[in-house]
Order: sequence, then structure tokens, then C-alpha cells
Amino acid sequence: MGAGKTLKAVEVAKALGSKTILLIAPLNTRLGWQVTFERQGVDLPFRWINSRSAGQKAKEDWFWQQPGIYFVGVELFVRLGWEGKTRSKMWSHKPDLVLFDEVHRSQNRKSKTHKTLKQVKGKFKLAMSGTPTGNNFDGAWAVTKWLWPTVIENSYWSWVNNWCATEYDHFAPGGKKVVGEKKPGAFFNYLPCYVRLESEVEAELQEEQVYIELTREQRKAYNDLEEKMVTWLQDRPLVVEFPISLRARLRQATLGLFSIDDEDNVVFDNDCKSQKIDVMFDILEDEFEDETALILTDSRKFADVVVSRLNRDGKTAMPWHGNISDAKRQETKEAFVSGSCQYVVAVISAIAEGVDGLQHATRNVLWMNRSDNRILNEQVAKRVHRRGQERTVRSVELIAIDTYDSGVLSSQIQKAVDMNRTLKEQRGD
Repeated sequence: MGAGKTLKAVEVAKALGSKTILLIAPLNTRLGWQVTFERQGVDLPFRWINSRSAGQKAKEDWFWQQPGIYFVGVELFVRLGWEGKTRSKMWSHKPDLVLFDEVHRSQNRKSKTHKTLKQVKGKFKLAMSGTPTGNNFDGAWAVTKWLWPTVIENSYWSWVNNWCATEYDHFAPGGKKVVGEKKPGAFFNYLPCYVRLESEVEAELQEEQVYIELTREQRKAYNDLEEKMVTWLQDRPLVVEFPISLRARLRQATLGLFSIDDEDNVVFDNDCKSQKIDVMFDILEDEFEDETALILTDSRKFADVVVSRLNRDGKTAMPWHGNISDAKRQETKEAFVSGSCQYVVAVISAIAEGVDGLQHATRNVLWMNRSDNRILNEQVAKRVHRRGQERTVRSVELIAIDTYDSGVLSSQIQKAVDMNRTLKEQRGD
């Protein structure tokens, strides 16, 4: 994970000269794939198969195998593969390349996902996952059987006998329960083409950007503010008078749909629409595997909303911002390190400096957005990626496409490059 599999897959597609590409992946990865294909110079049209009119047109183009990259979410991929209990003809075509991102979603051989995937042929197939077998080694059969149907045993139980360590379990089918691989590493070394990338550096930092689209309401508010410096919220106008205030409001609009309270203050309701919060839950579950995580934002009001939503979902989350006393912050850190608190939701400016020990609590960092202050962003990143951290640090940033998010990112990267060049510039005599 975090080893650049999207970039590598795109380069594979380029090297193969693929003209028709079926891309099966979680919905929240779509924009990341699209941006990477474009950035790497692939000029094929990127078509998203969905229930909208453009998505239906993409489905027609798929049937006629028009050149393009055909993205489909995993859930819709499964639904389109069936007409009742009968397989449909949707995936009967044979594109140049089939890409399956997070292929562990098909590791259950009895699942509809695996049964649908079995229909998919391709001149080339590429499966990607940080955990391709899922939670148990026997998940490897379904994944590899799709990739190499003539190489992998037809019988699952024959495969188990050849490759798996088992123990007796009265309740398991056949009385056998798979507990691991018979000879660790043997099966994957046997496969025709298996590539594994691991970090050899202690406490490596793996950074990933996840691109999202704002909800329709968020996009309207954002565009109104950007174009007219005014937007309407529940029949009440929000007017921005100064450029510095506009930047703050635009950042807020990428986080969630704000509202105005009775005292004319801009606030976030606990139930506000927020694409970033929706994607956050997916990241915490899939990318971070329900481990502890430090969640960052530049907005105190939004931090409180995130804490509320996490706790309402049965998680344990605590806030860290300017309204939290030093004593309470210490309690929060101790709870985080001990594991009794799963998530700390922190305002960047409040936690960027003078805080140590978080590296013992987590290895995961999720950026809901960044601060305008590049130095604070760099400092807060070091709260987890620092001496004493014994595991690879995973940092994921949510970026709302075509918004101030992207501008902050590119601007700060350029500043960092410029600073690095300045520090390395040789002095004259």
C-alpha cells in the first residue's frame, strides 16, 4: 500500500498500448485514476459507467468496444453482471486490459463479486491490492483463479490440500479450517507473475492523494462564493467582503455544507452534507484497516462535526483544538497512546508544535484539508512520522477536485521545492 500502484498500472497500460481498458475499483478512487491517466499522457477518453445519462452512454460505448478507459465501481460492476439469477452479457467482451483495484474484494469464492469477475476476460489482466488474500490465506484461490484459470487448480479443495495448512474444525466444511499457508511464500513464488513492493526503510512515509467531487449543494455554494462572493443558505445570504475571508469560506465549502445560525455565525451542523466525511469512513476502514488514526483539518467547527459523526458511528474519537484545555489535551494523548481512543481529530495549528508521543499511538494520518500555512503542515506531519515510529506511516489527503484544495497543494509543493533549492544552493566565494 502506498507504493504507487495507480501510477504503475497506468504505465503498464501505456507500455501495452491498450486501447480498451476496463477499470474495476472502489468509487472513491475514480478521480485519482482519472488524474493519473491524464497526467501520464494517456489521451484515451475516461468513461464512468453509472446510472446517469453520461454513464449510460459509456455503457453503450463499452458494448461497441470503443477506445477508452471504462471505470465502474465494484458494487455496480456486480449488479450489471446479472439479470436476476442469470449472468448478463455485460462483461462478455474482451478488452485489451482489465484492471481491478483492491482485488481483495473478490477473495470470497462464494461471493457475487467473485462469480461476476469469473465472467471477465481480457487480453491482459492486472490485479492490485495491499492485502490480496483478504483476511485469510485461502482468499488467494479466488483472486488467482481469475488471473490464471488454467494454472490454478479447478477444485478449491484440491488447491487447499496442495497449498494450505489446515486444522480440524467440526463446524467447517469438510471438517477442515484453513489456518495459513503450508509453506509460507511457496504459492506466490509459484505464480507466473507476482510483484510485491515492500518498504525496506524503517518508518517510511507513504503519501497518497484521494480526489473527490463535492456534493451538488457544496459545489453550488463554492461556485457562488468564488464567482459572486455571495451564496444563499436556507434562504439567507452569506456575503463575503474581503479576499482573506473568501479563502476561508472556500476552504470551509470543500469540507462540508455550512449554514448560518441565529446569531449570523457560519457553522457546520452535525448532519451537514460532506463528501469528505463520507469518503473518510471508507479510508479509515479500507486504507487504514480500522487502525487508530490522526485526522487533521484547519477548521475547529468542522473538527467537532467529524468527532460527532465518528462517535455516532460507534467509534471513539476526541477533539484537539484551541477550545480544549492543556489538561484535556494531555488526557486525550494518553487515551490515544493507550488505545482507548481510536481517533484524534485535530486542528492543524493546535497540534503542529510541541506535541510528542503521537508516534506511539498511530501510524495513520488523514488530511481532511490543509492549512494555508505550509510550515504548520510540515510540522504536523512530523507528529507521527518521527523518531520512535516503528511502522510505515500512511498519510492520505482528501482533495476536492477543481477547488481551493488543489491550489493550496500545488502552491505549497512549489514553495517546498523552492526552499529546498535555496538551502542546497552553493554559496559563491
